Amino acid sequence: SSGKSSLLESLSLVELPKGNGIVTRCPLVLRLRKSDERRVYRLHDDSHENKKEILNEADLNIPRYIEEETKKLAGDNKNVVRNIIELQVEDPDVRDLTLVDLPGIAHNPIAGQPEDIYEQTINLIREFITQEGSVILCVFPANVDIATVQSFKLAREFDPTGKRTIGVITKSDLATDQDMLVQQLLMDRHDVLHLKLGFVAVRNRTAKENISLPEAHVREKEFFAEHPASTAAGWDCVGIKSLIDRLATVYSDRVKEMFPKLRQDIQARLKDVKQQLSNLPPHLQTPTERVVVYNETVDLYVEKILKSHLMTSNDARQGTVTHILHKKFESYRLTVRKQRGNLFSPAYCSKVEEEMKGYSGDQLPNFLSSAILKKFVTENLDQLWNETEKLILDCFRTTMMQLRKAEDTACIDNPLLAKLMNLFRDVCSSYMKEKKDKVQDQLKELVLLEEHEPYTINTAYMYIFEKYKGPPPEVNSPFGKPPSSTSAHSDDFGDEDDVLTYKLGSSDSQAVKQMLLSLYSYWKLLTKRFIDYVTLSLRAGCVFTICPAIQQRLRRIPIEHPALVDRYLADDDFIRNKRKKCQTTEATLEKVYKILNQDETTYVNDIFSNFIDIDKDSTDLSPTIQKNLSDITDNGTISP
Repeated sequence: SSGKSSLLESLSLVELPKGNGIVTRCPLVLRLRKSDERRVYRLHDDSHENKKEILNEADLNIPRYIEEETKKLAGDNKNVVRNIIELQVEDPDVRDLTLVDLPGIAHNPIAGQPEDIYEQTINLIREFITQEGSVILCVFPANVDIATVQSFKLAREFDPTGKRTIGVITKSDLATDQDMLVQQLLMDRHDVLHLKLGFVAVRNRTAKENISLPEAHVREKEFFAEHPASTAAGWDCVGIKSLIDRLATVYSDRVKEMFPKLRQDIQARLKDVKQQLSNLPPHLQTPTERVVVYNETVDLYVEKILKSHLMTSNDARQGTVTHILHKKFESYRLTVRKQRGNLFSPAYCSKVEEEMKGYSGDQLPNFLSSAILKKFVTENLDQLWNETEKLILDCFRTTMMQLRKAEDTACIDNPLLAKLMNLFRDVCSSYMKEKKDKVQDQLKELVLLEEHEPYTINTAYMYIFEKYKGPPPEVNSPFGKPPSSTSAHSDDFGDEDDVLTYKLGSSDSQAVKQMLLSLYSYWKLLTKRFIDYVTLSLRAGCVFTICPAIQQRLRRIPIEHPALVDRYLADDDFIRNKRKKCQTTEATLEKVYKILNQDETTYVNDIFSNFIDIDKDSTDLSPTIQKNLSDITDNGTISP
């Protein structure tokens, strides 16, 4: 009843449903585009596809069509919904504006309306007028006290200074106080409402008047020609043409204000989208292209990840696998050395003595029993293998963990490597497992060899034995001091733990001492040769054989499993959709940027005819750019 629909008709030149109560039950978007010919389109947004359906005004009753479409969206009840109906009007006599018709504010539900109809309409209106880029048209009839018009109160919630609100006074012929109408248009008294964009008074046709829109415009002009408002306030405050001109001026000012910032936003977003496209894997169309790129990526993986993180580089980086393994080898050596020192603990001496008693009488007292020696060597081999097996598992696990970290880092900036990484990891993991099992089997075989009769042709054994079989000298050290030797073996086998051996002189049994010396001498020789072989095997298995072996396996894949390469390097749905989306967004942004770089004189005249094709694409843009596009395109929001 405020004349809102009649006002929209005058602005859009499209006949709309009119009546009392809530006629508008869903937002009606009217995109007005100046054109040489008149055409009206229904804009659909089905599955993000922008579809334009031309409406034949000669055969189609537009008001009834809008009512039927409203029922499809909002149902037969009297409630309101968020879904929009969108029309594009091209006409020589319209200005480039986008208008949104919102439901009128219903205070009390009538028959068929939900109890919360007031909350429904208020919430929907708030959703639209919140946008900073919109201009709010508060429409109210001249025969109503402006102090009671709730739309102004609602507008002030989001526009407290009135910088983007225009008051539209309809039904000017029904004003009970013409002087008050003039005073409101002039806004020169403290007891009237003040808006920075001012007020405009109009007189539109009513639902009952059977006259055309052109006839209504002529009548309106004649009405204000005799009205005091045209003289007192000026023609820029009366008539539908003045309202259109004011909206166009607001739009022009907003263009000058917003476009420089919008250019920057678009340029930054365009740069970002181009970077996203460059980060995507290249689009490889043929199997040959994919094999070439695959082999290049294999070489990159081996050189930049495996070699650089496995082996010490020229600057001896501390994070290489060789350095990490070396620290583990040192810890392993110290553990074995500690076990070797335990051979002369009181408990172990007693154990050896008890074992020797069991063999008394089987041989001469001054002869050592090889069976006893073999038994104790075998027992110690079990402990040695337990520590060795832990070392093997730890070294291979550490190597894989270090490679995983390097792979994850490398994938960040290399989309091709990221696509192939699962394949590379499978091959690498498979090889490492095989290599671990092989190293484990080799070292286990060495342990089994040592479980045979103790044997060596290394003279170091006798050197160690002879070194300690004599009586201990008098020394001040609590551990004693081993006798000096000029033997060639002194540098290799003169470890500090040999001092521990010399403490054996406290033993009362010469036979036990001889057996412990034999066991210690042989075990020391055995562990030294075994530790070297363990560390050499692990360095080879965890570092030096990996690169050529894995590279060879990866290179065989295109020959043995060509479909596997195609599967990994062909675009999957995610990459394909992301590339398509980025390309669409890039094209949209480039189109917008091209428009924004035109001479400013072309903005107002031509901008909307170009923007209409990208309005719906703006969903791919950043929130800031969407907001700025909204500032430019949605500049006329009509509120009841």
